[in-house]
Amino acid sequence: MKTRGWGAVALAYPAAALAGAVIVTIGFAAISTYASLANEGGWDKVGRGTWVLPAATIYAFVVYMAGLIVIGTPAWLVLSRTGRRSRRDAVVAGAVLSALAGAIFILAAGEPATAWEPWAFVASLALPGAAAGWTLHRVACGR
Repeated sequence: MKTRGWGAVALAYPAAALAGAVIVTIGFAAISTYASLANEGGWDKVGRGTWVLPAATIYAFVVYMAGLIVIGTPAWLVLSRTGRRSRRDAVVAGAVLSALAGAIFILAAGEPATAWEPWAFVASLALPGAAAGWTLHRVACGR
């Protein structure tokens, strides 16, 4: 991936982490809205679970930033050395690495591997990972 320089790369990491965090926050908002409607019945109670959204955004930003630095940088170097420099490669790498990190976390936490809920969580991490990969490539490499 031919970058536009160190300045673009320095901006790409927080931009990609923010993209992943925003997707996670949208997911939290959707789940909060659904839970409020399903459990408390009525649109007047929907806002009760939204207090967690700023904390979820900050937490997801920190997690994605750390993941980009610790996991994403070596992956970016491997992709670059093997000639995989397209935006599609960055999106696929982001989705796969994010889901893989979630799977490692789930297994390390001792969740049962036969339950479907942990794996639904792992699958849901592919979308923010793909958004982070797309953003990283877009900011660092341009069009």
